Amino acid sequence: MNILMNKNILLGITGSIAAYKAAEITSKLKKEGCDVKVVMTKSSASFITETTLESLSGNKVLTEDSNSAHNTNFTHLDLAKWADMVLIAPCTANFMNKLANGHGDDLLSTICLASTKDIFIAPAMNPDMWNNKITQNNFKKLKDADIKVIGPAYGNHACGDTGYGRMINPEDILENIKNNVKKTPLTGINVLITAGPTREPIDPVRYMSNYSSGKMGYAIAVVAKEMGAHVELISGPVSLKPIPEIKTSYIETSSEMMESVMKKIKSNDIFISTAAISDYHPSNYSNTKHKKSENNIKIEFERGRDILKTVSEKYKDIFMVGFAAETDSLEINTIEKLNNKKLDVIVGNIANHEKGLGFESDYNEVVIFSKNSNIEIKYDKKINIAESILKFIAKEYSTKISLVKFNVK
Repeated sequence: MNILMNKNILLGITGSIAAYKAAEITSKLKKEGCDVKVVMTKSSASFITETTLESLSGNKVLTEDSNSAHNTNFTHLDLAKWADMVLIAPCTANFMNKLANGHGDDLLSTICLASTKDIFIAPAMNPDMWNNKITQNNFKKLKDADIKVIGPAYGNHACGDTGYGRMINPEDILENIKNNVKKTPLTGINVLITAGPTREPIDPVRYMSNYSSGKMGYAIAVVAKEMGAHVELISGPVSLKPIPEIKTSYIETSSEMMESVMKKIKSNDIFISTAAISDYHPSNYSNTKHKKSENNIKIEFERGRDILKTVSEKYKDIFMVGFAAETDSLEINTIEKLNNKKLDVIVGNIANHEKGLGFESDYNEVVIFSKNSNIEIKYDKKINIAESILKFIAKEYSTKISLVKFNVK
């Protein structure tokens, strides 16, 4: 498992002769599957060009000069939220001083102040500057602030001096980051989630659908990302706001849902089908509106394909999670679906509008079953239930991977 796959890395470059190594760092991060955005201080431009870094990262380089051109007043906040981690390499004595003392007078320093994620720095300076008491005090402050300091290395410097202060090699920086990344239950796992209802058109003005709001699926997507997963969401028509930093595809009908799932499923480790997909659709779509009359009308419906069952039968290596909204016999019906659809985990709930459970409600209560385990989650907010569901899934997924690894059936 590649722990850096799909991570958003903000690479800050400050004014050191070691700035040329930032090109190699960018290249190595891209090879790890990271999305890299580069922020350069004014002084760093003397040592490496924006063009080089843009070519390697595939993103526009951000500088103080570009702030008025295409940055907003909140660029530092937007970038701090976007980044899964911040790496400053090289980091000069001057920038160490800024970080240690909370100074925010340029784009890079304000990003660091606004960031709630891991910050790594790779110091680069003359040995006398590194050994200076002020620098060493700043070094201690940074460590106390839980900023990860990588290096510096011992060796010869461009000025002719020998000692500590050299920026360590890019491959060692990368290895250090990997060893220090906070591992969460779904770190590095690719998860595909479906959410919301589908709409099956009857005529140009009418359709058949259901009460699904998509709230449970969206909550699971948010929590899965927080737990380290790379999440992709396929959403039916809902009134919910898009989730920042989660790639979302929008569909209307069950056939569109099937097409989208089949297109994306292969690259995923876990498939969580929370969507309330219509089981039936009109046999014949009318190109004109059904006119109101004194007579009743009959519309014939035909059975649609079971998306989850189709996917579970075709992709046996992918961990399959289903949802079942029932009105009665919850445990019996849920377990039956677990077995019939060959799922790894299923989440069942009683849809009850009177009790404010499921569908449009922000609350729910569910039961979760796997082949060997089950839990019941009492009445709670959907975001909290999503966390419990994903912890259960992560545990079951880890167990399955271990059994496959050791060929245990």
